[in-house]
Amino acid sequence: MADIDSPEGIYRHVGQALADSVAEPWSEIRLHVDVIDGSVGLTGDYTKAAGGVADLDVRKLDYTVSKALRNLHRLTASSAHEPWSKAVFSLKSDGAFDLKYDYAAA
Repeated sequence: MADIDSPEGIYRHVGQALADSVAEPWSEIRLHVDVIDGSVGLTGDYTKAAGGVADLDVRKLDYTVSKALRNLHRLTASSAHEPWSKAVFSLKSDGAFDLKYDYAAA
C-alpha cells in the first residue's frame, strides 16, 4: 500500500490515482475535496489535451484516495486556525501539482 501517512506520500498517492483515472490525453486534472464531519466528498474535472473540459469520474478512484485525504486533513490541522473544509488538488500532465485549502466553515 502507498504511504498515506505523510503529506508527501499523500500528494504522490493522490496524484498517481488522478493520473490513472483518466483514460484519454489530458493537460490538467482538478479534484475538489469537501470534508464534513470526517467524511470526504469528491468531485472533479479535467482539461482534455485537445481542449475542452470533462467531468472526472471519481468512482474510478480507489477508496484509499479518500482515506489519504482524510489523513491529510488530520495531519494539517493546527491549533492556529480551524481545519480546512475544502481543498482543490490540481495536477498538470507534466507532474506539477498545486493544492489550495479553504478554511471557511463547512
